[in-house]
Amino acid sequence: MDIETTNHIDAFVEQHLDGRAPVGSFGRTLICGSNLYDTQKEDRRKRYPNAIGVDAIAGDGVDWKIDLEDRHTPSALGVFNHIECISVLEHSKRPWLIAHNIKMMLAPGGTVVVSAPFAWRRHAYPSDYFRFTVEGLKELFRGIKVIATAYHYGNEVESKGKIPAAEIDGVKYIARTESFFFGER
Repeated sequence: MDIETTNHIDAFVEQHLDGRAPVGSFGRTLICGSNLYDTQKEDRRKRYPNAIGVDAIAGDGVDWKIDLEDRHTPSALGVFNHIECISVLEHSKRPWLIAHNIKMMLAPGGTVVVSAPFAWRRHAYPSDYFRFTVEGLKELFRGIKVIATAYHYGNEVESKGKIPAAEIDGVKYIARTESFFFGER
């Protein structure tokens, strides 16, 4: 996910914080899928004073190489006040296990930000398995209080559930769209 997209997600989170600490000032923070993969991806760890980055593949931006599907992950990493899982779930063979582990690692009152593609090209880091609706993310993170959900596309964040269409040569296509979930334990 590019920096412009994450900036729109951050703005959406800020809009729905309702008196909570602003983005960037959360306590202990976990950045899931932190590998930069020699792309223009932002090192999200730099946004938080107490953040660690984890990924299944070692690389720039990764503090711990760890499998987020592993049932031992919560005890290995501990508890976090804020967890970000941006553009990760589609690369998991079993995203429900990652969601379970995130819920286990989230402190009471902690927040979680999840973004995953609804309509997007195949992109292997190292593999690409799933696409998600907002309803699918709500189901994966059942037990987490939903603060806000939306679909993100281009420069827009759509919170009314509308999936955008792009018209090319008179033919309508579904636009590149991310499903977004912001919740609190």
